[in-house]
Amino acid sequence: MNYIWIIIIVLYILLTHLVARYIGEKREIGYGKSVFWSLSLTPIVGFIITKMSKLTEKKLTTPNN
Repeated sequence: MNYIWIIIIVLYILLTHLVARYIGEKREIGYGKSVFWSLSLTPIVGFIITKMSKLTEKKLTTPNN
C-alpha cells in the first residue's frame, strides 16, 4: 500500500494547525478564519492571507500587588 497520501494529508493538517494556532491567533483574522483559508486553499496561501491581516493589540494585564 502506498502511504505517501497519508503522510501528505497529515502534513497538510499539521501545517494548517500551525498557521492558525501560532500566527492567526495573534491577528485580526483569528483562529477560525485562518483554519478556513488554510484548509480551503493550501496552508501556504493561508499563511500569506493570515500574515496580511493586521496584528491585534492585546492589552497585557499585570496582577495588582
